Amino acid sequence: MSTSDTMITVGGPEFLADPQAHYTWLRTNAPVHCGRMAYMGEQDVWLVSRYEDCRLMLADDRFLRSPGGQGPAMLAGFPDSVREPIRLMTTSNMILMDDPGHRRLRKLVAQPFTPRAIERISGRVGELSHGLLDELEPLGRVELRERFALPVPATVINEMVGVPHADRERFGRGMNALVTGMARLGQESWAREMNALTELVRELIEHKRAEPGEDILTGLIQAEEDGDRLSEDELVAMVFLLVTAGYETTYNLITNAVLTLLDHPDQLARLRAAPDDEALWRRAVEEIVRYSGPIGGTKPSTTVEDVTWHDTTIPAGATVIPVLAAANRDPAAFDDPDTFDIDRHPNAHLGFGHGVHFCLGANLARMETRVALRELVRRNPNLRLATERSELALEPMPFWTRYEELPVHLG
Repeated sequence: MSTSDTMITVGGPEFLADPQAHYTWLRTNAPVHCGRMAYMGEQDVWLVSRYEDCRLMLADDRFLRSPGGQGPAMLAGFPDSVREPIRLMTTSNMILMDDPGHRRLRKLVAQPFTPRAIERISGRVGELSHGLLDELEPLGRVELRERFALPVPATVINEMVGVPHADRERFGRGMNALVTGMARLGQESWAREMNALTELVRELIEHKRAEPGEDILTGLIQAEEDGDRLSEDELVAMVFLLVTAGYETTYNLITNAVLTLLDHPDQLARLRAAPDDEALWRRAVEEIVRYSGPIGGTKPSTTVEDVTWHDTTIPAGATVIPVLAAANRDPAAFDDPDTFDIDRHPNAHLGFGHGVHFCLGANLARMETRVALRELVRRNPNLRLATERSELALEPMPFWTRYEELPVHLG
């Protein structure tokens, strides 16, 4: 990675072997770089890697998530069995919309995600974490990702949506299909589980309309702004978004948080010594998101006109991704950015995005990570890895920092 004509392939074997080295090279040598994505064949993808450029891009209306809108034509290449879930994931998905459609949906769904609303369920997250640890601690060695980090947000999402206990296994299979994706699960299996999930969510909506509850799905059904309400398709898409943003991101964030603290025992010791220092724990979670957050880039955007930065022109119609993981280690924005410091303040990282598409579930992910992590650390003073650090493997997913497993010794 030393010549000006280098082309980086995000997600390729060389990239996955050391993503941070590639991010450093991009920031230093090619802050606006035309590269490739391993799963997108020969299509060019422009990568923006410096903090200020990423921040500007995320608030710049020359970059749109869905220029011209997502129409029926984009479904033409898919078989009938997968068209319905893909339609819901694309045409009614707030993340893939631009204003004014995005603004309309965000206003309707924002209330259940305010800091005050999220803190009201923090006690339940504490109960879940405590109960899981009661089961796991007698075992000694456990795989923490699947046995602790995953069940906490999975249960919270079930309860927030109001899924009856009898349907939770069915809902869980759908959640797994949604976050695993068609490419990895196989088209037939993915279609079966996603269509079953869609059917279940529609049944839940019908039930909640007839018998409202205290759950977030009821809140979304009843949400109204100037006489406007969410359609049924928009409600289904919001449940899908809850799963991907409130479940997949969070369990990987909890996993990464545990590993990051084990990698930095001095910082872990500080947290252990201050279990009731709420401000310190909040700062610690923000630093974990900056330093080792699971999401390294946003959904792709498309330029609606030529954009020139750093003497490089991104042509109109180009696919562009702000590389958040690179921006969060930019020395122009953070002092000593490669140092993990739970006292870092201010910490205006981009781990949850920026601008109109700032992650709606950020407060939920922060709270769940803080509560679950504090319970784990408080109860397990001898927490340690159960394997060599070098044996931990990242899943081969571009722009994700997701470990395949995290075996630990509790106690």
